[in-house]
Amino acid sequence: MTIQAKINQRKGSFWDFENISKDMLHRIATYPATMVPDMQREIISIVIEEDSSIKNIMDPFHGSGVTMVEGKKLGLFPIGIDINPLANIITKVKLQGVDKEKVYSHNVLIENKLMDESFDYNIHSFYKINKWFKPEIIESLSKIHDAIIEVDDKLIREYYWVCLVNIVRKYSNTRSSTFKLHIKPKEVIDTIQDNVITDFIKSINSHYKFLPNFKTNQEEFTLISGDVKEKLKVVAKNSVDLICTSPPYGDNATTVTYGQYSMLPIFWIDKKDLIEFDEKLIENYSSLDSASLGGVKSQKIFEYQSKVLDEYLLKIAHDKHRKVIGFLNDYLETLELMMDTLRSGKYLVLTLGNRRVDNKIMPLTEITEEFLEGRGVKLISRFDRNISKKRIPRKVSRVNDIAVESMSKEYILIFQK
Repeated sequence: MTIQAKINQRKGSFWDFENISKDMLHRIATYPATMVPDMQREIISIVIEEDSSIKNIMDPFHGSGVTMVEGKKLGLFPIGIDINPLANIITKVKLQGVDKEKVYSHNVLIENKLMDESFDYNIHSFYKINKWFKPEIIESLSKIHDAIIEVDDKLIREYYWVCLVNIVRKYSNTRSSTFKLHIKPKEVIDTIQDNVITDFIKSINSHYKFLPNFKTNQEEFTLISGDVKEKLKVVAKNSVDLICTSPPYGDNATTVTYGQYSMLPIFWIDKKDLIEFDEKLIENYSSLDSASLGGVKSQKIFEYQSKVLDEYLLKIAHDKHRKVIGFLNDYLETLELMMDTLRSGKYLVLTLGNRRVDNKIMPLTEITEEFLEGRGVKLISRFDRNISKKRIPRKVSRVNDIAVESMSKEYILIFQK
């Protein structure tokens, strides 16, 4: 049975996955617009049933590592790339796990420190910290920060930092209704109670149970930190069996602000425990999004002829062209580099959304199909699904001070090289 036939077997609302399985591994640290684990597992399973020779899986925009984790569970060697330091530490901890005997004993030690009123710690500081956290919250988070730094086991420290991510977001002054940093109303901030240390202790004592048990001296994954266009060039050509990813649907600043969402947790994590990255990425609250795909507006003329794009550009204001062209230049260059790494006869699975620019839907799926088929890559399956409202904010941006509805559908395209 072909891949398309197996996709068609799953009828009705199957692909919507409205009732997502409660896999707590993926809930250790929240992250914007994550892939649905159940869906990724189902798609990967269908592809490897079709081709049992597939041995590895790559996600060049791995985010919180859902695809890599699910691929590894199915016996594939995962390879991931992401520019976001927070995404990399979350994914690393999910994949490597912890030594569960060690973490239990370390939890007792750090809890004793945090409950000890005589424990000496420094008050942490970064740009505009007092805007985003109340003074008593800064004190509690600072105590946790210094207690983690004193842990001598790097894997345990990494686990603790990931456990801190949700705590930082929960007790910050930023709204939870958007991925962007927007201050809560003062009356809401005034109601925030300092249960930071209690919540952190609960987190470290529960989350490790859902992680894999760390196995020493065993390379079980590859994580690459940095700009996808540069880092794909270090992946050997014709070395990947399955690419399964969800690229950005547009520049981060006006679609999903992964960088803004990540910056507050990043500023609380000790840099030495993050996978090496360019510190210019965290110079300010928007620098990470600006450095991501399409973040720098292109001055170049579009590099390939596209009837679909030409028709779309006629529908939107001229001053929006650079935004669209800048993103597509980066996106299609990345697609080409991805295809260089893929073995002949192997598979590319893309989960895409068609965003709005100038309140006109940008046909990213059609442009993708046109681009890849023009390079001899065959589309073997295409289907859509309804996006759960729980995965993305209901409103994602504003145009002329009017909130724009977020996307309600996403599209899964499966290609064979």
